[in-house]
Amino acid sequence: MGWPRTALALVCGGALVSGCATRTPLPDGAGIRAPVAPRNSPRPRTAPLPAPPAATPEANRTTARPGDATGPLALDEVLSSVDAAFPLLYAVEQERVVAAGQRVAAEGGFDPVLRARGADQAGTFASTRFDAGIEQATPFGGVSAFAGWRFGSGNFPIYYGDRKTGDGGEYRAGLNVPLLQNRDIDPRRARLRAAQIGERLADPVVRRARLDYHRAAAQAYWGWQSAGAQYRVAGDLLRLARERQALLDERFKEKLVSESVPVLNRRLAAGREEALFAAERVLQQAALRLSLYLRDARGDPVVPRAEWLLPGFAGLAVPRPDAELVGRDVAAALARRPELARFQLEKERRAVELQLATNQLAPALNAYAQVAQDAGAAKKTFTGTGPFDTDRTSAEFGATFEMPLPFRNARGLSAVARAQLAQLLAQERYARDEITSQVQDAVSELVQAHRRVEKAREELGHAVRVLELETESFKGRQTSLVDLNLQEIAAAEARAKVVVVLGTYFAAVANYRAALGAEGPVTGGAVLPVTVPVTASSP
Repeated sequence: MGWPRTALALVCGGALVSGCATRTPLPDGAGIRAPVAPRNSPRPRTAPLPAPPAATPEANRTTARPGDATGPLALDEVLSSVDAAFPLLYAVEQERVVAAGQRVAAEGGFDPVLRARGADQAGTFASTRFDAGIEQATPFGGVSAFAGWRFGSGNFPIYYGDRKTGDGGEYRAGLNVPLLQNRDIDPRRARLRAAQIGERLADPVVRRARLDYHRAAAQAYWGWQSAGAQYRVAGDLLRLARERQALLDERFKEKLVSESVPVLNRRLAAGREEALFAAERVLQQAALRLSLYLRDARGDPVVPRAEWLLPGFAGLAVPRPDAELVGRDVAAALARRPELARFQLEKERRAVELQLATNQLAPALNAYAQVAQDAGAAKKTFTGTGPFDTDRTSAEFGATFEMPLPFRNARGLSAVARAQLAQLLAQERYARDEITSQVQDAVSELVQAHRRVEKAREELGHAVRVLELETESFKGRQTSLVDLNLQEIAAAEARAKVVVVLGTYFAAVANYRAALGAEGPVTGGAVLPVTVPVTASSP
């Protein structure tokens, strides 16, 4: 008959989430846990991760136990492993290095610049000239300073008499001061400010990635636990059929039952073993998925072993969420989520661009001052007067003015900056609405998952009681094997449902913490202050 063997296979083998086992479904040595990172590390690192080692065919899965770690695998150990050695998080953390490099490059705009040139002229006016100087731009009001030395000797036409210097050359120094354009900001300072903001922008990017990877790792962990518990259910159901086989064979020998009864039990055992194989495959998938987040000290994936499973997963207590406090969690998420911090920094960067564009609308009016002094023992030429006088001390003050009349470049840049700032404001508004919706959805998911756990456990209690009554009736030959099998299947399905919805509940907890922007290993919110499961007695 088509009794619920197929249903059990679907429940035990086609579980909604991936998880763990009572015996290792993979070959011995296929997955070893090692100390991967300090436990309970609630804050993200400020320094970049070490580069992950290159994978090789022999080292893409850990195959030898490097330490003496024992006991159940804890969620915070998986999260610490993500922080310490997850390659994608390492890749995102390189944004900090990139931003720091861009900031250093922008600071290079204020490096002193050394310039030099020389010339040796032949012919009627044979002469030798050399000129060297250094210029330093400063971030203070756009002021730049310069100093230099030049030397000129030989014959010069009268209109180039200022090229001749004393034997010791001529020393000079001066300042250039912008009065309108480039006074409050200039391209150098704008680039530096943008790079400094970009360096701060790397932090919310890394925090957002860390939240996402922590959520994915937590869901993989609870999926593994759930699949392992389902594997136990399938194994226990098979054990019942095998233990009953000896009794039925004995009864058949005593001619107390017909041959069809022990044969039927063998068919039930075969079907239950097939369901166990299906559950084993789901467990293998879940373990391999978790190994992407659980890594050893070298950064290699660690396939978790069955003995690392929580023995009392089905009995874990599930704290009741208080949906009435969702408003507090929304406010906390709006204050905590890295996306909004990123928008704030992006607005600051766009404001710098707008300030620079507005700066270009002002005329370029610069004042300058410089002094010069010849040096050397012989400061006189054969004339020693007029333009050939080399015993000179000079001071010069002046101003330059430049203004493009239509200002189209400046007006265009200003329009671009204003539009980009308006874009950011609109995107930020949507992000705030989206975060509010995500928190509300996460709380709704959490509340419904908690209700499902309660009802699934209630159903399991009733199913276990009915099975106990049917078992006693079967021992007293008051019910058939078919009826007993139906109740065993019903009880197994109820147990499988409990562990499935438990996995769903803890996956919802991980999603809730990510929606809040909670980065600590146990941090919760107003709706669910405690997110760490507590072992309770199994029903």
